Amino acid sequence: MNARPLAALGVAITTFLVVAALITEALAAQIAFSAIVGLPVGIAAGIVTGAATRTRLWRSPRARPALLGIAAFGYAILAVAAVSYAVPPARGLVSVATAVPFAAVCAVAAALLARRYPERIR
Repeated sequence: MNARPLAALGVAITTFLVVAALITEALAAQIAFSAIVGLPVGIAAGIVTGAATRTRLWRSPRARPALLGIAAFGYAILAVAAVSYAVPPARGLVSVATAVPFAAVCAVAAALLARRYPERIR
């Protein structure tokens, strides 16, 4: 399976989510519309890390499990957000306190599977 594009996009999504959230929260006390700063910086960071993953980082077979784990974190957060949006009864159950641990478990599982079966990942 050629997981390079999947990993590059997932790493970009994860980086965007983390950087945008951190900058938005860090600037919330000083700037009223801190998301106006956080979102573009998150997008730029996501583009840079996605490109770096696709062009440079994927060449190292030892880095692939970590990259796939990071990608799985972003995909899991998007899946939780989609479920929260599409299934109204789930909105009461979904929060940052439940989404982040779920995504972390998905990331660890993906990294362990990639480490266990490296011959299946190109």
